Amino acid sequence: MQILKASELTAEKVTALIYSPPGMGKTTLLGMLPGKTLIIDVDKGTSVLRGVEGVDIVRLSDDLHELPEILKELQGKCEYANVCIDSLSELERGMLAYYGKIGKLDGVPDLQAYNRTDFKIIEWCRQFRSLPCNIFFTAWEMQKEITSVSGEKYSQARPMLREKNTDNICGLCDLVGQIVMNPKDGDRYIRLKGTTNAIAKDRLSKRDYCKFDELL
Repeated sequence: MQILKASELTAEKVTALIYSPPGMGKTTLLGMLPGKTLIIDVDKGTSVLRGVEGVDIVRLSDDLHELPEILKELQGKCEYANVCIDSLSELERGMLAYYGKIGKLDGVPDLQAYNRTDFKIIEWCRQFRSLPCNIFFTAWEMQKEITSVSGEKYSQARPMLREKNTDNICGLCDLVGQIVMNPKDGDRYIRLKGTTNAIAKDRLSKRDYCKFDELL
């Protein structure tokens, strides 16, 4: 049994989930990461990175068949400092569409399709997280209406995924950040402190917010 001293632990790599509405700069942020970066482009939004050096892009087809091939190749040899899936929201939607297409309801996802998607997307995230590099997931943002024990109702920003997948994937991540705009200076920041109004966390540095270039 290996016993580690907590005082000597270091963050050798990071797993992060960044979410926001479309157009807030999630893909731009991936292009700013230090070191060589691979972006697995699920929603075909990497055109914004034209001319950026040090970024390789793989665009997945609709049936997503390249994903296990990419993972197997990276498990054999990973030359990247960062591997990114952009975005999990579209990956989940694409998996449901694929399982619905091969199902028995004329393309409509059945319960088995939802169960398979829930299991597989978490398994993909775990396997990518085990790679010897930083892992970044992006997701679109949704608002969920929540009623507290006291009966108070409020709206919470969260990644646009099925609820159980959100909870599981956020649990796997060291950083969960929401991209927000500061109305005072017009700049974009990453919220890293969770509140009743937004899911977020930074279990490495305990920051409330950071700029794009300060994330790592």
